[in-house]
Amino acid sequence: MKKKALAIIRVSSKEQAKDERHSLPHQRQHIAEECHKRNHDLVKIFEFVMSGATVMKTSGNEQKELINYIENNNIQVVVVHELDRLARSMTDTLLFVDELHNRQVTFISVHDGFDTSTSQGQLQMQILAAFAEYFRKQLAEKVLGGMTDRAQSARPMGRRPYGYSIDSGNFKILEEEADLVLEIFETYANRNKGLRLIAEELNERGLRTALGNKWSHVSVRDVLDNEIYKGTFIWKDIRMEDAVPPIVSKELFDTVYRRREQKKQLGGRSQNATFLLSGLLRCGKCGSSIVGACRTHKYKAKRYKYYNYRCNTMISSGKSACNSKEYRARTIEEIVLKDLASLLETIPNEIVDSYRIEPLEKDNMGKEIIGIKRDLTKARNMLERAAEAFESGEYDLDFFSKRKKSINEQIKMLKEEKEKIEKRIKEGLTREEIEERVRTRLKSYPNFEQLLNIFIESEPDQEKVLEFKKDLQQVIKKIIVHSENELEVFYQL
Repeated sequence: MKKKALAIIRVSSKEQAKDERHSLPHQRQHIAEECHKRNHDLVKIFEFVMSGATVMKTSGNEQKELINYIENNNIQVVVVHELDRLARSMTDTLLFVDELHNRQVTFISVHDGFDTSTSQGQLQMQILAAFAEYFRKQLAEKVLGGMTDRAQSARPMGRRPYGYSIDSGNFKILEEEADLVLEIFETYANRNKGLRLIAEELNERGLRTALGNKWSHVSVRDVLDNEIYKGTFIWKDIRMEDAVPPIVSKELFDTVYRRREQKKQLGGRSQNATFLLSGLLRCGKCGSSIVGACRTHKYKAKRYKYYNYRCNTMISSGKSACNSKEYRARTIEEIVLKDLASLLETIPNEIVDSYRIEPLEKDNMGKEIIGIKRDLTKARNMLERAAEAFESGEYDLDFFSKRKKSINEQIKMLKEEKEKIEKRIKEGLTREEIEERVRTRLKSYPNFEQLLNIFIESEPDQEKVLEFKKDLQQVIKKIIVHSENELEVFYQL
């Protein structure tokens, strides 16, 4: 049975003009004669005319095209006129021939007398395969080493981040995009808008991402989470502060980070602009979260909206699981706001001693310690990876020493911060510190009595709700609802 053969012929534009021996017709004729002599069925000839003579370059598409054709058409033999018709680079030639060998495809070079179907050719193939493996490792190390060198200089690695261009191998701020990045950070931090709402507004304005796509909550999140915008360059275990021109201040980035963490703890529904207390309410009967619900009622051709809070367990499992009722949203919100406003006038003893105040914020401090422990684990892992990179030769001794010193300083700082918080939790605050802290915190907020008019309206201003809601979630820890007029408000002052 005839074997199906594929031929590869190549010529550079200069060779085609001057050298008859390397012309495409000459290569085609000799390959056809060789296939006829061997009784092979020559089913396809790939012809390449290129100014640079590397068809098989691993970074190009030609090799993928050839391999795909070989696999899809059950090609058993690949024939070339001479080895250098594959590539000028011996490394690329060896790697491609090794790819054929791994697929049990015979390789023949007519002019060189190379044939992997013979015992001599198989011996040559084993030698070539060893060289190919060596070149692969060398190539991988060279690529990784080059990437490491780029990273150590805080140079771009891959796709550009939105807000930057890449100029002469360095990051350069694109003013128009950078203004939008800053707007996204400020909107999230100061106007309390969520990821989806920000994306929706950007799309309404016809704005697009760096790839020309519409904005989504994921692309907005990627902007807010990317430390490059505060000037920090990160690649693998390499972290360099103040290495890139910043677009936002470190203070603004940290504000957004803290806000993101707080929203994760409160849950997604807590950011509904219509309901001021969503995320803070807990059912006094079953302990489940209480969420907002809007109902529409039609009366005499007019539609009326009613805003209520309902127990999540009651919604999902029915009254047999929890027999709590629906609560009018504006009634509960008014009670909470009046209670909050009264704190400005009643800070003295009974408030400081009240079970409702948690001045030490032990829960928050505990979460902060968990975060520090997580950062310590990351830092230790970075130190371990840096040691592995040094052992493999990726890092030289000088760079490894600097990385080790930098990471150890970071670990020391984190340990000190952890011990400081643990000591503060253990020792607590004096009464005078508590009173001063409560007064200072509350004075930074607006007149709550005046704000009542905003939230008892049938259609509250969404922007104002979002702005005030952020502050409210920082002051109130939780609200337990026993009935529409019986609430327990727990503050974290």
